[in-house]
Amino acid sequence: MTVNITSIPRGDENGLEKINLNFNEVKTELERMNGSIVTIPKEQFTKINGTISMDTNACKCTIFKFNNFAIMQIATSIGVTMNPWTHREVVSVPKSYFNGYSKFTLLGSINRVDDQNVHFDNDFHLDTAALSINTRGAEWNNKGAELAVCGILYN
Repeated sequence: MTVNITSIPRGDENGLEKINLNFNEVKTELERMNGSIVTIPKEQFTKINGTISMDTNACKCTIFKFNNFAIMQIATSIGVTMNPWTHREVVSVPKSYFNGYSKFTLLGSINRVDDQNVHFDNDFHLDTAALSINTRGAEWNNKGAELAVCGILYN
């Protein structure tokens, strides 16, 4: 968000006009940003690499685009069978949604614990536009997991 606010010294005879110009500057930028929210439809989430199930109603991805970066949140719920201590990409979305960005930095933790106290990690990979899961010490036999990642896209 780039907004050029004009400082207004006390007693400026054009102060009211400058205040209105500042408000218009902010309003214009907010209107520009209004069209820069992208939602990936749940129908464009794809199971990959042997993912057994995916709850399409839990598939959500929102990208808030700004001038030089974007904030992204992506989530779904899956079922997989995996050995302990295994990494696998499990769900992908079209890479075209991330055109123009070369880097992704996570916000928050990727570590998760489910209702049965089973630990796992989840992550997002910009180069493949895929969510991944890392099982920890337990074997997963058609076990479910809720994956959720938030981060910043930039160059």
